[in-house]
Amino acid sequence: MEMNGFMGSFYRASVFISRLAYINILWIMFTLMGLVIFGFMPATVAMFAVTRKWINGSGDFPLFRTFWGYYKSEIVKSNVFGVFFVFIGYILYMNFILVPEQVLWMTVLRYIFLVISIVYLITLLTFFPTYVQLNLKGTNYLKTSLLLGLAYPQYVVLMVAGIVGIQWVMMFLPGLIPFFAASLICYVLTWVMNIVFKNVEKKNQQYEEEQAAREVEVI
Repeated sequence: MEMNGFMGSFYRASVFISRLAYINILWIMFTLMGLVIFGFMPATVAMFAVTRKWINGSGDFPLFRTFWGYYKSEIVKSNVFGVFFVFIGYILYMNFILVPEQVLWMTVLRYIFLVISIVYLITLLTFFPTYVQLNLKGTNYLKTSLLLGLAYPQYVVLMVAGIVGIQWVMMFLPGLIPFFAASLICYVLTWVMNIVFKNVEKKNQQYEEEQAAREVEVI
């Protein structure tokens, strides 16, 4: 029997909090299991995949087994993308550190790198939700992530605001970091991108209906 009223709300809040804590602990555990370097990307993909299932209403599934299944299947592929993000991020960071500001053309170069950095951050923010949502190949994940971020900048701003808000809370309550830091960010990014995917699906559906209507008119 489903509980209503205060007890129902309390129960749902308790389940929500316990799942976030459990997913965060799993993420830490599996990241360490891969010696951080090799474990971070597959553990993060697994966390986003599990969170996506949860947000989409599939709450009745074994969390550990599901997490472990995604982790195993994504060890190689996700780490390839991880190498890409680390490599590009390192290049951008080093250019900001090493390029002097005194020379005019160097100042222009810094602004160019600033634009590239913004594109990089947009892609990084939208990558994981896109990766677990869509079945694409190779660099199409990067292209699609960037295009979605550029097409819906208001949601990218919402993501950034959510991350800043979470970090602000963690600064005052550092004891929550081992239990909620990663999973809360993951939940916010997945929830926001879920709205984006629904908007895209709605637009595609409208386009298909318009095309079908035009075909009927021609006939």
